[in-house]
Amino acid sequence: MPWEEYGIESVFEAMNGKEAVHLIMAERPAIIFTDMRMPLMDGVQLLEWIHQHFPGTKVIIISGYQDYKYLQPAIVYGGTDYLLKPMNGKKIVEATERAVRKWQQEKEESDRSLHRNIQINELQPIYLDRIFTDFVTGHRRYEELYRTLNDHFKLTSGTTRCQVSVLSLEHLEQRLITRFNGDASLMYYAIINICNDVLSGEKDSHGYAFRCGIEGINIVILCWDHAKDIEGILQSINKSMMETYQIQVHFGLGEVYPISEGVPRSFEQANKAIKQRNLLCSEKRIHKHRKPDQVSEENYSFLRFFEPFKFAALSGQRDRVIEWVDKWADHMEQQPYLSRIQFEKWQREFESALLNWKVEFGWDGCSNSAETFGFDLPLDPNGNFSLSVWKEQVAANLLAFSREYASVHTLDGQLVRNIKRYIDQNFHKEITLQHIADRFFISRENISRKFKQITNENLTDYLTRLRIDKAKTLLADSGMRLTQIADLVGYQDEKYFSRVFKKITGQTPREFRKQLDSK
Repeated sequence: MPWEEYGIESVFEAMNGKEAVHLIMAERPAIIFTDMRMPLMDGVQLLEWIHQHFPGTKVIIISGYQDYKYLQPAIVYGGTDYLLKPMNGKKIVEATERAVRKWQQEKEESDRSLHRNIQINELQPIYLDRIFTDFVTGHRRYEELYRTLNDHFKLTSGTTRCQVSVLSLEHLEQRLITRFNGDASLMYYAIINICNDVLSGEKDSHGYAFRCGIEGINIVILCWDHAKDIEGILQSINKSMMETYQIQVHFGLGEVYPISEGVPRSFEQANKAIKQRNLLCSEKRIHKHRKPDQVSEENYSFLRFFEPFKFAALSGQRDRVIEWVDKWADHMEQQPYLSRIQFEKWQREFESALLNWKVEFGWDGCSNSAETFGFDLPLDPNGNFSLSVWKEQVAANLLAFSREYASVHTLDGQLVRNIKRYIDQNFHKEITLQHIADRFFISRENISRKFKQITNENLTDYLTRLRIDKAKTLLADSGMRLTQIADLVGYQDEKYFSRVFKKITGQTPREFRKQLDSK
């Protein structure tokens, strides 16, 4: 490879995907060549990780496999090229040229966009949110931000240490948004102002609070050398929040690190500290990062209550369901510690169990499970985690499951299952309501009513959704013409197919395929 011709000065090699992660974090390469089958971490896992942590990096896949399970991740996670072995040097050079050109174009556009934003003073807070988000996530080095930090906060070369805190509004966000008449941006602006007022200090700035651009993380506070008592600062922020809005928030706090290289590490620790905080202890507001050996390994698994919950729900007896939910709640009440991570694990186990029960008893897909069960973080009116609310959610889901089980296992339920099975096998043919009525010896009106009652979906909507889902797969995985695809999913008229497709997806089939090709 003539690396120098493309301005590539450094080339590194990793023996497997896991080693590649460490190398990428250390060197932040612009272009990555990867195989798909590797030990420790395969190409699919590596592509997903790169997509999440270094989305601007261009990835060229070199593989001996043309399987869909390898091609699909390459498309989903934005691979620049997928080269099949064996190959010659010309193909690699051409792929490299495309990757370099695309990377340079994106960087030039990013630089132009960044320059424009800097010139517009009204957008300065948004600009700062962006560069600080890049800073704490490791996508921007301290050396790149030194001038900005010095201009805005008068930091000098004497500033050597930093500490990151994450402020969580998860338990209060909707309540606060309502208070701000539904204006989330105004809510964030007000809270960030409170934080920065406390951080400003009398002489020197202790740090900066900003709205983080990462989903699931609300506000981040970056403190530097002048902040000798960061816990005192966070307590002062909560005091001001209480005086202004009668609320208190939770903080995750990372450890102190050199500002030149440790900010991403402290940020990661602060984020983990929020997720590992004890939901059962609402009084504590500042949650420090704990080392792995300090984190409780208790696993409050759902499996202990798996069988009793299942058979109580299948019995159809409300009292029996409530009895076992009470026993589970008594058990949970005795536990000393429950983190958000453990709660989410419990939730996944519970939802997985309900789905498995549906499969076990033969009615998976005959109901709208999205409306049948699910969880929000169970909170009381003050925004604190509530075991009693959680208990109500568990009981409500089990009782809904029980009712659905009883409904599906009636004669009507069996009829609807047979109709759905017929549609699933014949969706590519012309299917009318009258055709189904004749086949199953029941009136059109009764079919519509029973299908809606059991599945919570109109029969025609179900057929249309099924056809469009099949069309999406064909558009993504084949080069067939639209006329062929329309015919394969049951539409004789391509124009009518396109209108239906756009109504369901918001895009025409051509737009949908073009969007996939551009990824």
